[in-house]
Amino acid sequence: MRNRNKILTAAAVGAVFTLALGGCTNSENGSTSSGESGSTSNGDVTTLTFWSYYTAGSQAEWLAAQVKKFETDNPDIKIDVIETVGDQQDQKLLASVATGRGPDLFINNIVVDFPTLAAAGVFADLTPYWEKFADADEFPEASVWKDGDTVYNLLPYTNLLGMYYNLDILGEYGITEPPATLEELQADMEVVTADGKYKGLALSGAPSVEGAWLFAPQLLGEGINYCNFDGPKVGEAFNRLDSWASDGFIPKAAATWDQNASWQQFMTGKYAFAFNGNWQLGGLEDVAFKYGTAQYPKPEDGFSQVYPGGEGYGIGSQSEHPDLAWKFLEQAILTPEAADAIFTATGSIPTRADATDSAALQGDFVKPFVTAASDPGSWPKNENTAKMQNALGTEVSSVISGQKTGDEGAQAAIKNIADAAAGGGC
Repeated sequence: MRNRNKILTAAAVGAVFTLALGGCTNSENGSTSSGESGSTSNGDVTTLTFWSYYTAGSQAEWLAAQVKKFETDNPDIKIDVIETVGDQQDQKLLASVATGRGPDLFINNIVVDFPTLAAAGVFADLTPYWEKFADADEFPEASVWKDGDTVYNLLPYTNLLGMYYNLDILGEYGITEPPATLEELQADMEVVTADGKYKGLALSGAPSVEGAWLFAPQLLGEGINYCNFDGPKVGEAFNRLDSWASDGFIPKAAATWDQNASWQQFMTGKYAFAFNGNWQLGGLEDVAFKYGTAQYPKPEDGFSQVYPGGEGYGIGSQSEHPDLAWKFLEQAILTPEAADAIFTATGSIPTRADATDSAALQGDFVKPFVTAASDPGSWPKNENTAKMQNALGTEVSSVISGQKTGDEGAQAAIKNIADAAAGGGC
């Protein structure tokens, strides 16, 4: 057994809340706005519309604070935050192109809807603004979404996966450093589960995008993504998952767990490890055991990389004041101060590189997620991305539950992801 010689320690960070879709408060008076789209002018004040599906909560409060500060600094510009419904946002944006009543600014589910919105002409071209933006080099390539060479959407903050571990359990078995590789993780799980007192890994294996998101980094670390999903490495990853389930390192029930359910299991103190996201950090304040965080374990000869989640920020193609809309993004969303504020308010990780200089982002608990945000995986630019994820999640679940072998799951995933892509681009 390895006896590694260092354990991560850290201080807790502020509470993290997951996104709930719904209304957003008006930045000026706290009321919910449901006004019409499009810019308006009233004397010396220009009003820009911002479609947001943030509900009354930490994201909405952060956005309202950023809007208020921007309006204070720019009294000739008002930002009217208009309530939208998250699962209706795409159709509303698409319809706005036909009606000519689109917003000046909006947020969108960038992973799923970018190709569709770009193809429909919803986005304004941000390329000239981005090329002149003095801080563009602070943002990784994965946060700048393009169609060809044209910049349309920006990802200023993200949510990512990492590994949590129970220090009390590891210490009981003489494991003095968290596993850095998948092979080391497997060895540690063998040790902590051998006497039946504890369980190995809590993760979501649901037959959905959640199960896919938790499993995909094992292939990303081999250079395999949704655009080149094939080859013997896919089989190796699925067979490893099969062995983890067969050996009892992960329970068969994980085939139905979403991320919240798997987190609740880790919180019981019976699991040595968990794969989950930075948004869970706030839930560790009153935990009954000592814990730590690390990056998602890498393959033996690979690297640690995870997919980013988060909101895209765009300017509407029909905005009459795109220069003012860009001014808002530049001053209220893309600054180091905004990056620090979004982490403090919600726990989301800024994609901006120099935001890591913030004291709030220096803690050891959050550091693995900050590191992951500096070089995340790239999602396919395909309107069927959600179908591709569901195809992977379905096979992950079937292997964990024992319905399929690793080889069967791998072959089905290869075929079904290719079918789901439907020849679309990446």
